[in-house]
Amino acid sequence: MSGGRDHRAITLVELLVALAIVSILSGLSLVAVQRAREAARRATCTSNLRQLGLGLLGYHNSHQRFPSGRVADSGPYPAMSWSVQTYAYLDEEPLWLQAIKDYAASKRFELHAGFGHPVSTFSCPSDGRADTAHLTRFMYLVAPTNYLGVLGTDFNTDDGVLFLDSRIRIRDISRGTTHTLLVGERPSSQDYYWGWLYAGEGQNATGSGDMTLGVKEINSRIDLAERCPLNRLTFRPGDLADPCSVLHFWSMHPGGAHFVYADGHVAFKSYDSHKVLEKEAIRSKRGTP
Repeated sequence: MSGGRDHRAITLVELLVALAIVSILSGLSLVAVQRAREAARRATCTSNLRQLGLGLLGYHNSHQRFPSGRVADSGPYPAMSWSVQTYAYLDEEPLWLQAIKDYAASKRFELHAGFGHPVSTFSCPSDGRADTAHLTRFMYLVAPTNYLGVLGTDFNTDDGVLFLDSRIRIRDISRGTTHTLLVGERPSSQDYYWGWLYAGEGQNATGSGDMTLGVKEINSRIDLAERCPLNRLTFRPGDLADPCSVLHFWSMHPGGAHFVYADGHVAFKSYDSHKVLEKEAIRSKRGTP
C-alpha cells in the first residue's frame, strides 16, 4: 500500500475558469490604465485652455478689448487668428515678433514661418495631431489647432466675443463673463484643411471653421455642402472621418469637450448641454449691442 500523496491533475474546466479570470483581470487593468491616461490628457487640455483664457485676458488688459477672432482681409494682418494675437501673452513673444516681420514682408500668410509652426498650448493630447505641422491641399504645410474661438451663434450674427474683426470689451458682455464662452474644443479636419492655428479664410472669409466657430454654425462652403448636407450643427459627438464634424464643437474626449469662459475659468461640458451652450455663446442678454 502506497504511503504517497494523491497528486490530482488540473481539469480542463478549471484551466478554462482560471484563464477566464486572468482575462477579466487583464481587461479591467487595461480599462483602468486607459482611464488614467485619459484623465491625464484631460488635465493637460484643461491647463492649455486655462492658459489661453489668461492670455486672452492679458490681451484685454493691454488693449482694453479682446483680440479679433479673425483679422479682416483689409486689416494690418489679413486673416490672422486670435491665437497669434495672444502669443505675446502666452510666453511666445518671439513668434509674435516673427509674425509682425513676416506680415510686413508679405500679406500671403501661407508663406510665413509661423504658418507651419505648431504651438503646444494649442494641442490637446487626446488628439495629438496639433503637435506637428502637416501637409494639406495645395501643398500647404500647416500647423493645426484643437481650440477655436467662439464667434457666437453663427458667422453671420457676430453675437459672441471672437468673430471677424471683433473689438469686444468685457463691459460689452452683459450676460456676464462667467456665463459667456470664449474658446472651445474642435479638432482639425482629417485632411488638415480646416482648423488652422496661424491664419486662414474659413467660411465666407470669416474664419469660421478655421480659427473660430459658431455653436449653431451655418454650412456655406460648396466643398462642405457636397459632403455634408446638414445645416445648423450644434454641439455633439464628432468623428474625423465625418466632414460635418468641422461645423460643430466636439473633442476626442469621451462624453463632451472643454470650454473656457470670458472670466478665464474652464469647464467640461457634456454633449447633452448643447442648449446651455447656445445661450452662453451670446455675449448679450439682448443679442448684439
